[in-house]
Amino acid sequence: MPGGNRMTGRLLGLMVIVGLVAGCMDTGAGKVPESREPAVREADAGEPEGGGRPAPENAAGDDAAAVGEVTFDGKDIKVNQVGYLPDAPKIAVLEGHADADRFMVVDAATMAVVHEGEIGPAHLDVHSGERVRHLDFTPLAEEGEYAVVVPGAGSSRKFRIARNVYYAPFFDALRSYTLGRSGLAIDDPVTGFRHAAGHTQDAEAKLDIDHPHAPAGTVVDVSGGWYDAGDYGKYVPPGAVTAAQLLLAYERRPEKFGVGQLKFPPGFECDVPGLPDVLAEVKYELDWLLKMQRPDGAVYHKVSGLTWPGMIRPEEDTQPRYVFGMTTYGTGMFAGAMAMAARVYEPFDAGYAARLLGAAERAFGFLEANPRLIVLKSEHQDNGSGGYDKNGDEDDRFWAAAELLKTTGDPKYDAYIREKLPHLLQRDPIIIGWGSTIALGQFAYATAEAGDPEIKAKIAQRLVKAADDIVGRIGRDGYRYSLTSNEYSWASVKNGLAKAQLLLLAHELEPKETYLHGALDQLHYTLGRNAVGTTYLTGSGTEMPDHPHNRLIISTGTYIPGLLVGGPNKFGGDPQLDRLLERESPPPAKAYLDVSGSWASNEYAIDYNAPLVFVLTWFAEP
Repeated sequence: MPGGNRMTGRLLGLMVIVGLVAGCMDTGAGKVPESREPAVREADAGEPEGGGRPAPENAAGDDAAAVGEVTFDGKDIKVNQVGYLPDAPKIAVLEGHADADRFMVVDAATMAVVHEGEIGPAHLDVHSGERVRHLDFTPLAEEGEYAVVVPGAGSSRKFRIARNVYYAPFFDALRSYTLGRSGLAIDDPVTGFRHAAGHTQDAEAKLDIDHPHAPAGTVVDVSGGWYDAGDYGKYVPPGAVTAAQLLLAYERRPEKFGVGQLKFPPGFECDVPGLPDVLAEVKYELDWLLKMQRPDGAVYHKVSGLTWPGMIRPEEDTQPRYVFGMTTYGTGMFAGAMAMAARVYEPFDAGYAARLLGAAERAFGFLEANPRLIVLKSEHQDNGSGGYDKNGDEDDRFWAAAELLKTTGDPKYDAYIREKLPHLLQRDPIIIGWGSTIALGQFAYATAEAGDPEIKAKIAQRLVKAADDIVGRIGRDGYRYSLTSNEYSWASVKNGLAKAQLLLLAHELEPKETYLHGALDQLHYTLGRNAVGTTYLTGSGTEMPDHPHNRLIISTGTYIPGLLVGGPNKFGGDPQLDRLLERESPPPAKAYLDVSGSWASNEYAIDYNAPLVFVLTWFAEP
């Protein structure tokens, strides 16, 4: 469980990863990557090698110059290592080299110069400590594989320009949820990832003896669901918010998802005819969330053991598992996600949709009967898992009411918002996460047919104003990133993508090209155009996280693609990152370690991937 309340006493395990290992009828949304060769480490996996491809038609001059040997080291020239869309802006970032005045883009196979341009003015990027300059090659639209070269400054990593350049990371990021299912044996032919069924004891988990509704010996079936992060805990707040973001991506762009798209491993096939794979995957988490609801409508907080497991396989963590806690904020998130899911699944399985809606209504009924924040937490419940603590629940109540209003059209939910939470109608949006769901509620209300037109317009204005502020921040940053200095904290890369998500939601309400371009800028940062010069997504680009803090990877020795790690964290939070900060005092954008012991900067979590999938949904094409 990544986050600011991570316990510092968890067990560590180090392992050298010596190798990267690599349904239903396929009627889905286009082509799936046919092969995910485990050892392929560059975005050029599908491109021919050597000089067999002619130079693009827009080469600079009829006699395109050869530039000789290029190392593609990317030391001082940072690019999106996956690549760029043909018709979108394309900017590389040069660090230092004040005397350089021109740059070239070369064909990576032939070394022919295909574009030349002037280097932009210097800009001091305070978050990286670098003087940076922009290399704008937007006019280059010919599909192919390229690198940026500056005489005297070396070259960038290779990258592609292609319409489908983002489909492989989209596929990997979405499929990461499949590979993180709890309670199932897996033998995945795509990645080579395999292990026996783990945590089968969750089918008879013990209710925490300190829980007020726990008669002696009470057991609860809480099997299934997704492992949350690098550990084996399962938590309602991030689970509900993650499911909701994936559902929202589907709801806004259903054409991007299809049946057979995720190449489910044997035994993982969908059980609802015609259900798109993304909804089949989210259903696995929703089914677990349903098991976490108490008879009175409230929702338990999490499932875990009493001690942090070592770096062991899921089936080797045989300690007793417990159902811990209950919170009104988790209950609110549950209600919001279930209300959204009810309308999404209704065309495919009306009975299941009715069950989801009933669960949402019971959870909301509990919130109505208990208007104040409730946090049931025993002294020992965080001994072997993350806390996911917060000190308020109003945003979650608002989100739940807004989703129920949108799904049912019942005016009582509008009345609840007006009477109980009127001040939230004036609140500015905050990036989506388990720590704040206000933006999910705002977007739900703004797009609800039963919402008050005047309130909907005002909410839309606030979302658009927030998006304009993000665009302004991007324009002032040397790497065109959206974070302030103090936002280089836990999950900084996820937070940048969550700002991209807000841009896309605002674009749904008031389309602006600057919102799309700003969202792409956050993706460029994530995939290599950053001060560290790495992608923060396993399996994507040339330089990527090799040693994420993840028990599934470390214990099986199999590299899993599609995991977004936290990224630079100037506040530390684990011994190795703390040591780096103490010894070297790196600038905020460089406070990152690619080591398995740095859970504060190099751990994946399901809610990290959620905004990544959301953003890629807009731009990925098969």
